[in-house]
Amino acid sequence: MQVHPTFIGRSGERHAIDGPMMNGASAVQTEPVENQLQRPLGSSFDPVLTLASILDATPGSHAVLLGAGVSISAKVPSAWGVQEELIRRVARAEGVMDEISEPHEWYQNQHGVEATYESLLETLAPTQHARQALLREFFEPETLNADHEAPQPSGAHKALARLAKSNQLRVFLTLNFDHLMEKALRDEGIEPVVARSVEDLSGLAPLHTLRAVVVHLHGDYLTPTAMRNTTTELAVYDDGLRAFLKNVLNDYALLAVGWSAEYDVALRAVLDADLLERYPSYWFDLAELKQKATDLANRRRFVQVRGPADETVGRLADAVDAIADRQARHPLSVTEAVAATKRDLGKRQVAISTHDRLRTELTRLQENPDLSRPINELESVPLGQIVDRLTEAALVPAALVASAAYWGDDSTDHWWFDDLRRLSLDRSDGGSDQLLKLPRLCGTLLFQAALVASVAARRFELSLQLLRASSERETPDGATLGHQLLAARGFAGRNTPSAEALEVLKPIFVEHLAFGARAYEEAWELADILAMVNDLLTIPEIASLRSSLESKRRDLANARGDMMHANEGPARTHAAQNVREVEEDEGLALSAIADRVNPVGVHVRSRQPIDKPVAAPTVERLLSDVRRAPNQHPLVVAGIGNADNLGAALEAVSLAVGRLGCQRAEQSMLAQHGRGNTIPISRLPRYIWVDTAEKPKF
Repeated sequence: MQVHPTFIGRSGERHAIDGPMMNGASAVQTEPVENQLQRPLGSSFDPVLTLASILDATPGSHAVLLGAGVSISAKVPSAWGVQEELIRRVARAEGVMDEISEPHEWYQNQHGVEATYESLLETLAPTQHARQALLREFFEPETLNADHEAPQPSGAHKALARLAKSNQLRVFLTLNFDHLMEKALRDEGIEPVVARSVEDLSGLAPLHTLRAVVVHLHGDYLTPTAMRNTTTELAVYDDGLRAFLKNVLNDYALLAVGWSAEYDVALRAVLDADLLERYPSYWFDLAELKQKATDLANRRRFVQVRGPADETVGRLADAVDAIADRQARHPLSVTEAVAATKRDLGKRQVAISTHDRLRTELTRLQENPDLSRPINELESVPLGQIVDRLTEAALVPAALVASAAYWGDDSTDHWWFDDLRRLSLDRSDGGSDQLLKLPRLCGTLLFQAALVASVAARRFELSLQLLRASSERETPDGATLGHQLLAARGFAGRNTPSAEALEVLKPIFVEHLAFGARAYEEAWELADILAMVNDLLTIPEIASLRSSLESKRRDLANARGDMMHANEGPARTHAAQNVREVEEDEGLALSAIADRVNPVGVHVRSRQPIDKPVAAPTVERLLSDVRRAPNQHPLVVAGIGNADNLGAALEAVSLAVGRLGCQRAEQSMLAQHGRGNTIPISRLPRYIWVDTAEKPKF
């Protein structure tokens, strides 16, 4: 048998908002962003989430320091890059036509001094107006050429502006000459106070009284005389700037974004001397810090967050939003939602408050920003983070739907049923398949909550309605709500989708609906079985397949009768051979039906062939119940189909699950003992869940 060892265990618990605070005297470095994107639910230490919690609890505790890295994706030239181009122009003006590979070295050798913005601009643009016009060429290219687009704030700028809008940040210290931070703030409806030079600092009001302030520590392109970029200029700050920074660093922790620190001697010295540690400071940078920056980070206990600024700062803003959204939900928690619904529906009268509560929460979910934001904005956010947020947002609606499905009736089902249809519809705008299917992530949790609750309440008519209802939009293959939203058919891109969704919804059923862990998992298993049986009974060829199976069984009964009446000798031998052949035909006929079953992803137990054929024990018990009272069985009464078809479908589902379980068990043993080893059947685990290959606890 070929083995495909691709199965993993469950991913564990979800993110906690609060992470541990940093201890020790060294900077804490996080894993690269490519690893963060793959971090499963339940990672322990996430500094971005810790910082989000700090900002939520203490708004305005951090000042932002913006380096060149924050503007990389905005395609704005760095101060160093602008200066190199100006040196090349000076060289051309002096008659040097060859390309200069090291502009600053050439200028030093040619003129005997460092190249400064002041000296370069005096050569290339003697007047203030001419200097501003020259620099606009770099920072406002659209003013000179209509074909050039104006630089736009990067994702990091936008995320920082969002944090300013929600009052988490207000002080922005920038080393960049551009105005992208100011533009991002204005796009959020905030008009910042801007200081472009040391002289501007003296007129500033106390920083805590300002809605937002942007301070250009090294000048900006509209004030060329204040621009600092050379080694000499960056080595020492004048007294006014030094005093301003000391006050800031005494009052605020720091959030450095895209700052290399390599050439900023004076700024490093100020941070070393004056940065207090009331709150941990954070350093967001694309790659591992260089030595000078690392030494500073260690001394001042910065927490380092590695990754593109657009993604990491975007995660921070999203995490702060998620905390605010969670707080806005209260006092309606899962506990209160379930308790109120149970209380209302138990009164046997129209539960208007439950209706209104359902409508409010379902509308809130469908208007969630992650389901309406442009796809291109979502693409800059790690998918796992979006999944976490939507999962969190769906819990209260799922609890309400589960409660209504369990305690409600036909008169209350329509309060929420059509919302499942709406959430079965993928987004229509372009983008990655995973992002387009985000509505289905929420729809799956609500659908599964309703299905499991209806099965547990033995409301099988509702269970079948859920599985058979048409989805919101017609599909070429006529997909039903069950095809679109059943967890086993795909949940959050997991390898074990049904088991993953089971863990997400477990608190609703076990802690709040008081099912108990075993009753909950058994109800889930029965829901997955019912979905497979329903799928099988609705395929067009089921009647002919069952007819073929019944024909083979009649042949088998006749063959066994012939063998019983055959005389000893050749006739008996021939009859026995005929029985074996017809048994094989009967097995093939049942296998042909089982081949139409898709058990991959379902959370159902299987039994391995130690002393009995492969099978699903829960399905076998259900089959026994049907055979004892075929026409009175609740599934038959609910309208799943006639008892004969139901019996054949259950046999086929049991066989399909048993075969898959046997494969999973062998794969699990091979993973433990290595390929090439013969594993006796007696060594295989007797029972396993076919999706996780784990042994059942009951």
